[in-house]
Formats: sequence, C-alpha cells, structure tokens
Amino acid sequence: MIKNGLSMTSSPESADEDWGRLYISRKCIGAANCRNFAPDLLGEVAPDHDLVNNGGAHVAGPLVLQGSHDKGAFTGVVRQPRSKEEYLTARTAAAACPLAAIRLEKAAEDIPAAELGDPWREWPRRLEDNVWALGNSARRNIGALTYFIELPGGGILVDLPTPSEKLFRWLEAHGGVRWMFLTHRDHVQHHAEFAVRFPESRRVMGAADVNMRPRSWGDVTDAVEVKLGNALIPMTLDGTPIPQEALADSELAVLPQPGHTPGSLCLLYNGRFLFTGDHLHYSHRLGHIVAPRLQCWDDWDRQCDSVSQLAAWAEAGRLHFQWLLPGHGEWHRFDADGTSSVTANELNNTLEWMRRQPSGHVPMRNWVPFVMSRMNPRSRLGRFVLAVGGEGGEAWVLPRASRQYLIDYNPATTDAAIRRLYAVAAVGLATVSLLIWLAVRML
Repeated sequence: MIKNGLSMTSSPESADEDWGRLYISRKCIGAANCRNFAPDLLGEVAPDHDLVNNGGAHVAGPLVLQGSHDKGAFTGVVRQPRSKEEYLTARTAAAACPLAAIRLEKAAEDIPAAELGDPWREWPRRLEDNVWALGNSARRNIGALTYFIELPGGGILVDLPTPSEKLFRWLEAHGGVRWMFLTHRDHVQHHAEFAVRFPESRRVMGAADVNMRPRSWGDVTDAVEVKLGNALIPMTLDGTPIPQEALADSELAVLPQPGHTPGSLCLLYNGRFLFTGDHLHYSHRLGHIVAPRLQCWDDWDRQCDSVSQLAAWAEAGRLHFQWLLPGHGEWHRFDADGTSSVTANELNNTLEWMRRQPSGHVPMRNWVPFVMSRMNPRSRLGRFVLAVGGEGGEAWVLPRASRQYLIDYNPATTDAAIRRLYAVAAVGLATVSLLIWLAVRML
C-alpha cells in the first residue's frame, strides 16, 4: 500500500493477533513527525473545543481511537499494528518522537531481537526521483524531518539529522554534500559536525536567524558561509536573485518566507518539491495545507504575507509543486499534476484559513516552560507550572490568542489558573513587604 509517497506493507495476519499496542502520552507537543513514519497507525487529535477559526472547514480525518492517548496529546492512534511489519513501523515512529511521547508495548508474538535491530535500519528512504527522507531525526533539532537531494557533484542536505558514521558513509556513497540548507534557526544543531565531515560544503541560512551566541534552540551559526536576506524574492543558493519570470524553470530556488522566524527559508527543487522547514505543513485531519500558529515565533501577519507571495507566484504561473516537505508536521504528495493553478488553489485555501487565525506570536519565554512542563513534569519548573495550572494544565503560560490551539484548552480552568497565580504573587509580595518592614523596624 502507498500512502503519502511511502510504502507500508500489509500482511494477511489477523487483526485479532497481538502485534503491539501504541499509546501517546501527554509529553506530545504536536511535532507530528511520527505521523509521517506510520501514517496508517497515527493521526492528529481533534481539539475538544473545535476551533471556531476553522470556519466550519471539512474535517477529512482520520479519527483516532478513544483511550489511545493522554488528554492534551496532539497525536493519537488510528489503529493498532496488525502485523510484524507494522510493529516495526510503529517502532520507527516511536523513535522519531523527540520527547519520547510514544509508548509501544512489545508484541505478544516472539520477534527475535535480530529482526528488530535499529528502528532506522531501512532509512534513508527514497521519496521520489532523487529526493530522500533521511530518518533518524536529531532530538536537539526537536526531531525535525530532514531530506537529501542527490545531485552530481554533491547533493543538498535540507536541515540536519543525527550525525553518525553510518549516515556520513551513506551520504558519501550518494555523492557527498555540496550544500547544507538550513531552513531556520531551530534546525541548525549539529551543523558544525557535518561541516567538518564535508569541508567543501557550504551552509545556507537566513541572515535574520543567525545565532551569534549559543541558545537553547540553536547552535552558534555565525560561521555559516551564505547568509541570505528575507526580502520576498526568489534567489539561488548563493544569493543571486532569480527573475520572477524565470522561477518556474529554475532547478533550485530559495524562497524567503519570514514569519515563523525572521529568517525562515523554503527551497523549491525542480518545480515539484517544496521544502518548507516549519513554515507550512499539511493537515490530513483538515485536508489542506496549514501553518503552525501555536509555534509561530516571529509574527503571524508577516507569515500570512509570505504565503500570499507564494500564492501570487502560483497565480502568475511561476510556482507549482507536488510534494510539500516540512521540518515539523505532516508531509504530503498532491495527486494532481502539480500545475500552477492547482498550487494557487491550495495556497489560497491555506491563506484564507491563516487569515482567520488571530495575529501575534508565541515568545520563547512562554514556549519553553510549556514544553519543559510536558517533557519533565516532575522538575521544579514542571511542578510549578502544573501546580498553578491545576485542571487547566500548562495553557496559562501561553499567550491568550495561542491557547485555543491546545487540544484540551478550557478557558474557565485557565482563567482560574491565572487568578491563582495572581493570588500567589500577591501573597508573595505582601510577605516580602512585611519582612522588609520588620527588618527596617529592627534597625
């Protein structure tokens, strides 16, 4: 069976046989990478409250099984594995989760350890033509999906997987790396290790995303060889502008798309493959391309303007693609012929949806405690966030406009959490004031 461009093997084993059980914990933050590796088994959870900003959009599915995930998890189980092959596929999906949110119970069938092996042993995997999905995503890059375009004289590495001798040898066997295309500042971890192994390669990223000092979400990148501007004009990998009328015939075109981050970039290859980083991805539940409003770090209105430019190029017959290949989120191959009119229709539907969402962004000072409370709820930060949140969980740490994108958001419980925080702050302030007053009196 072929789904989203990847083959999943169906076997005649009975669905009643025990081939393992998947369960998604609350650690899930919606990276959605796992759904690409096991698309028949895992799917997007519909919000409890159903977003009003979807404008009544048709929900394409698939529906997930009740009881297959913790409350608040973004991914659930569509169905459980039915064969050894699907159990192995589930292992790969579990390995892809950067927060270890997927629990896979071992199948009752006795599968020899030699048949299990490395969850990534069948990766990299060819998507189509000379474009590969690499697998073995780097946890330091929050498990971002990564790709390789195999080309004579050296290929293009799109974002960075976990470095390993095995992967280095594979890349060398497939022509080596000529370019490292870093879509945005969140996916740059390990770039120095790849640069050492492939010293003739050149790294490309948006100048506005360059890190001058180490950060929790990105290594220092001031040594990157090519730093591109964020004007909405197509350009080559080395920054030479491409006339807009020549875009449709370009083998490779960098398309700056600021919004998710100030320096976000997309890469268009052969007019058929659009690599989007965290700018755009597909929602099989909604049935159309979306952008991650919950994970918008820079400016949502700016991101809308960027997508508007993509749609304008498509309407002018200058942009078309068949594959949408994100860093986070679900990838998708469109069944149509990939003409500009089809692409324009897809992008205009996306833009219409985006403009129904509220303006703003999520600062890192809000996002980090949200993620940390899910990753390690027993840490000091996690315990504090959850103690204040109560039944409302972590929603209170996010900006108000972003909370509705949480699966289990409840305004009443979140407002109660904020009142609780104010009460704690008031008591703390009063206590400090009293201690200061007593200290002054004792002088």
